[in-house]
Amino acid sequence: MWITLALLAFLLIGDQVTKYLAQILIVTKGKEVTLIPHVLDATLTYNTGAAWSFLSDATWLLALISVLASAVLVYFITKNNWKRKKCYSTAITLMLAGTFGNAIDRVFSCFHLREGVVDMIIFKPLDSLWMAMTKSSFPIFNVADMCLVIGIVLLAIDILFFQEKRAKL
Repeated sequence: MWITLALLAFLLIGDQVTKYLAQILIVTKGKEVTLIPHVLDATLTYNTGAAWSFLSDATWLLALISVLASAVLVYFITKNNWKRKKCYSTAITLMLAGTFGNAIDRVFSCFHLREGVVDMIIFKPLDSLWMAMTKSSFPIFNVADMCLVIGIVLLAIDILFFQEKRAKL
């Protein structure tokens, strides 16, 4: 359990610190700052919806869903076993960090302490590829979003490749 708590604390602090830094260092919303040329840019945006601004301005609903999803993930974390289920445990911890990190922003937004979920990361190679395929920019994201996506991918990998092998043991 200590691995879960340490990883969760590290990821949540990293998420909130990067959001705070984006808000104080990138004063003008929409202004792009190059961090690594042709690789990584940062800009300050606020998303009042979910992924790709789905359900924009439904902040209370999304905050409630995020808190409930976090509670469900906490339940699964209490049932995990790092020794037997490393991939699964990592996935659930990442998913909780992502869900709870954005839930914090949504709750702050409900009380007018933030304008929405703080997004700031532009990964230029992904943005260029997306632009070539869709003629639109790839959505700007944050550390919590990365945790959530990586966690979902790891959970899928665990289900596809490890779950059945564990069941046979």
